[in-house]
Amino acid sequence: MKFEIIEFETRNCFGIENHITKKDKMGSNIFSNMWEILMDSIDYKKLKYSFGVSKNYQMDTQEFDYIACVEVGTPLIKNMEYTKTVIPAGKYAKFKSKGVMSSEVMEKFYTDVFSFSMTSGKLLYDMDRGINSFELYDESYRGIDDPESIFYLLIPIK
Repeated sequence: MKFEIIEFETRNCFGIENHITKKDKMGSNIFSNMWEILMDSIDYKKLKYSFGVSKNYQMDTQEFDYIACVEVGTPLIKNMEYTKTVIPAGKYAKFKSKGVMSSEVMEKFYTDVFSFSMTSGKLLYDMDRGINSFELYDESYRGIDDPESIFYLLIPIK
């Protein structure tokens, strides 16, 4: 599996947070609803990056907390309840996915990345940074249904 190692600078963010259960991941619109609320509340035309941060992953239940977020300072166009979070600086393995992002494709991509990162011996996962991973959406992200759309998944490594 291809990846690159990058140094990432701290990002202070705000967004919509939810606790995600195994049931939520299967057929639920929880993720798209979170992103829709966030994008409807900010001036996304001035947005350089957005992030999907996963933390507090529980191996036994496969539950975790997810925050759809943008950097602090992104202009709000309407009020919303939000959570602040920090994406910590450090070394990350950056994996790339290109194409239509159905829930099945996303689930397979995540499974492949975490299986590789945990078992390949090429990466030493950093469990102490406070997050499990984060999605990075930049100018190459064109939307969930665009076959040319690119998004990145970054995992903290030592």
